[in-house]
Amino acid sequence: MKKCFLLLLAAMILCAAHTAVYAEPTPTPGDAGGSYPLISYGSTGEMVVRIQLRLRELGYFDYKPTGNFQSMTVEATKKFQQNQTDANGLPIISDGTVGDQSRALLFTPGVKRVDIEAHIPIGSQISDGACTPGELLLWSDVQTKLTEGITYSVTDFNTGTQFDMVYCGGDGHAEMECANTVDTASFKETFGGEFNYSKRPVVINIGGTMVAASLQGYPHGDDSVAANEMAGHACMFFEASLSHVGKLPDVEHAAQVRKAAGK
Repeated sequence: MKKCFLLLLAAMILCAAHTAVYAEPTPTPGDAGGSYPLISYGSTGEMVVRIQLRLRELGYFDYKPTGNFQSMTVEATKKFQQNQTDANGLPIISDGTVGDQSRALLFTPGVKRVDIEAHIPIGSQISDGACTPGELLLWSDVQTKLTEGITYSVTDFNTGTQFDMVYCGGDGHAEMECANTVDTASFKETFGGEFNYSKRPVVINIGGTMVAASLQGYPHGDDSVAANEMAGHACMFFEASLSHVGKLPDVEHAAQVRKAAGK
């Protein structure tokens, strides 16, 4: 009987050891208790798409989001992590996985981008403002006032540069294209002379009402306006607008919208 008990005890110890070897990875330092699944090589799904989109927006990832966390995404994540610090100013672990710490930093408005400011002059706020702040209107209200195919005047809040854009539809936010090549040139000038993923506060004239908005500077997706030297549309966000991915709010666009409203 004693021999059977010892054999049973040994089997339980071996089983426990085997389980420990194949346990889930320990969350990286700074993870809030591992409240989200660790994203690592081979992970797939919506969160991976969101991570890839955000890495691309910040300048670390130069490829089309696939929802598959493979070697190129791992390397982009490492580059991102190598450029970040924690709340104490210390470097974070750059292992190419996305735990709670990296995820929180990734979607923080003040996160460190690739140093685009070094070669793209974003433009600073002109004293007393370049234009009168716009009204802070909800996207649900703005959407009812916009007409697809109609041209609207847009003013960059920081510099006062004006250009016309055509409303091409949109669900959680407006999809806009420059009306012609002259407007595209002004659009690019506003973003430092080239298309990029920066977001700027703008004011758009909708039927005589000046509305606060945020405009992204990189054309993508469907192209509705011909011969304007702008391949695709640019996203324009308003108060309570949502992104394409996961129908989630965008904290950076939200901050720019409020800036355009003088908040």
